[in-house]
Amino acid sequence: MTTLRRLTGTAALIAITTMAMLEAPIASAHHSAAVFYDMGTRITLKGEIKRWNFRNPHAIVELDFKNDKGEIEHWVCETSAPSALRRNGWSQESLNVGEIVTIEGVPARDGTKLMRITGVTKADGTKVGVTGKTDD
Repeated sequence: MTTLRRLTGTAALIAITTMAMLEAPIASAHHSAAVFYDMGTRITLKGEIKRWNFRNPHAIVELDFKNDKGEIEHWVCETSAPSALRRNGWSQESLNVGEIVTIEGVPARDGTKLMRITGVTKADGTKVGVTGKTDD
């Protein structure tokens, strides 16, 4: 009986350890902005907010930006989870649809019109509470 318990306990320990090892890279990859964004490139977009979604897992600003050719580009700008944003002064009322803002950040590695926000400035010069970090 003691040998059976020891075997069962050992098998359970091996199974739990194996599952933890397999899940760890997935969890860390989700929270690393460097996987999705070109951290060596900074961009700045000035445009009109079309949508502001202050919900988990990440708050999203959808922005219409006029490029150098005068064409409107629709960008999706991602920031942190609302819980992290609240600690830095953000709220649902921080931004409004129709508002003109300047957003700074890092672009997606794959060339899509997606960016990770590092700073937001309103038309009147007010900075919205962004830490400048990409992994908070």
